Amino acid sequence: MHGEVRPKNVWERLGEIDYRWLYALSLVLMVVPILRPFGLPTVVSEPTKGYYKAIVDLPPGSVIAVSFGSSLALLDEQEAQFIATWKIYFQHDLKVIFYCTYADSMIILNEELDKIVKPESYGKLYGEDYVRLPYAPLGESGEASFATNIRGVYPTDIYGTPLDEIPMMKDINDYRGIDLIHFQYTSCTDVEFPIRQWVVPYGMKCIITTLGCCGPMAAPYYPKQIQGFLSGSGMGTELEVLSGNPGPGAIMSDAKNLGILGLLLFLLLGNISYIGKKLSGKG
Repeated sequence: MHGEVRPKNVWERLGEIDYRWLYALSLVLMVVPILRPFGLPTVVSEPTKGYYKAIVDLPPGSVIAVSFGSSLALLDEQEAQFIATWKIYFQHDLKVIFYCTYADSMIILNEELDKIVKPESYGKLYGEDYVRLPYAPLGESGEASFATNIRGVYPTDIYGTPLDEIPMMKDINDYRGIDLIHFQYTSCTDVEFPIRQWVVPYGMKCIITTLGCCGPMAAPYYPKQIQGFLSGSGMGTELEVLSGNPGPGAIMSDAKNLGILGLLLFLLLGNISYIGKKLSGKG
């Protein structure tokens, strides 16, 4: 009959789905991992594997010195790296000395260690299993001094307690009491500091955490001088997934990976609708 409205077939209806539903789906998929990160599988690079192995292969009771030089301005790029690393430390029978080399490192260390990592939740005790030393603008010469005489650089901890009165520190005076140096920095050429002052003279095992742009400067030293390194939030996410400790890196990665599903579904349905209409002679 003239003017009769033809009912739409399934392909036409599929192509007319309100795109706002797909936007809503993308939004939901991005919000969910922010509330609870999943730690979706990701490809783990060899430097990240070496980094993780250098920690977990340490004998029980080994001592790690963490030269912590993070900056608040760059926290988003490195937060995943050191939170995941610290969790690994406290999940194992290891001793940790934290010492801060940037002015705002103390703020980050106190905030993240106390409120996110929470060593006590792993059964660790301050002074027995870990120690926090105050800020000192070390540079390369300071790293050299720390390696040869810890008390010459830090006579007390952040609370003003002499190191000799801290049980964990009684027999740790220099590099001979340390089994692994973890050097965290934000300036690309600083990677040479631990190599010149720890690795070459004392044969110290070393792992590195740094910015994404600094990775190419660290790469030539892996795996001979450094056992592993993390550069940027991507490799921080790799460590989270590898160690089973999803955190800020997994949040960003999961939100990105899940959020794009709405767009992919939009493209898929559009193409199915187009092909279906062509094959049915309605396109």
